[in-house]
Amino acid sequence: MLDKFIPIKIIYFLDLIRFNKPIGFLLLMWPCWFALAYSNIYYYDLIFLYFLFFIGSFLMRSAGCIINDIIDIKIDRQVKRTYSRPLASKKINILSAYIFVFVLLLISFIILIQFSIISIIIGLCSFPIILLYPLMKRFTYWPQLFLGIAFSWGVLIASVELYGSIKFDYFLLYLACIFWTIGYDTIYAYQDREDDIRNNVKSTAVLFGEKGKLFVRFCYFCMIILISYLSWKSSESLVSLGVIILILIGINILINKWEPNSVQSSSYYFKKNNLLGGFIFLYLLFF
Repeated sequence: MLDKFIPIKIIYFLDLIRFNKPIGFLLLMWPCWFALAYSNIYYYDLIFLYFLFFIGSFLMRSAGCIINDIIDIKIDRQVKRTYSRPLASKKINILSAYIFVFVLLLISFIILIQFSIISIIIGLCSFPIILLYPLMKRFTYWPQLFLGIAFSWGVLIASVELYGSIKFDYFLLYLACIFWTIGYDTIYAYQDREDDIRNNVKSTAVLFGEKGKLFVRFCYFCMIILISYLSWKSSESLVSLGVIILILIGINILINKWEPNSVQSSSYYFKKNNLLGGFIFLYLLFF
């Protein structure tokens, strides 16, 4: 339907940044919003920061997709799920991709300089990790860990912006988000496990194989334990513990239903993490 109103070249660029798959930028945004929700600052005073993190997450995820596709162009051509991506299928040339990612990073920097100097420095420190992440699958079975380090970085920026330093509570929240990212990205990686094994691409899905459910359950458990500790420390509410137990039960039910050997199942339960992000955000906001 879009083809009738938007030039096909524009659609290719939208495909390049996964515009039709917003789950990626939302999963990048949630840790930032977790950090704001956990603060003791009245939420009306944080509206502008919520907006900045929302826009910044969209821009940086878009730039990250292009960087990832440039580095992985040869691998993508050999994987069923990715061979039709704009760069892999030569719908967009490399030069155009470089120009586009430069524009996105420039706008992202304009967003970043709305923060304090220390926050800007912390934000810039994440850039080498963003560049290195696509390479990790060639050298280690833990690219999901590096994605977690990058995707959770907004927690550190928020802590510095709000309090002038990385508070211990926010470091624990950062760890919680890293465990969450490892968990959901392991589910995501099971979509490509067979192709990855054939192309000698490494991931936690390849590493853990049939024990993937156990590993994913462990990651979510660590995340929930850290979140519940922070909530209890903040509110000392028995209700908060009851709610987090219900969330943990819900997560366990979803993991039990997940079928690692099914591409469709892995895609479906990966996307459910956006809903989980929303629940955790509301949980931290109210408790």
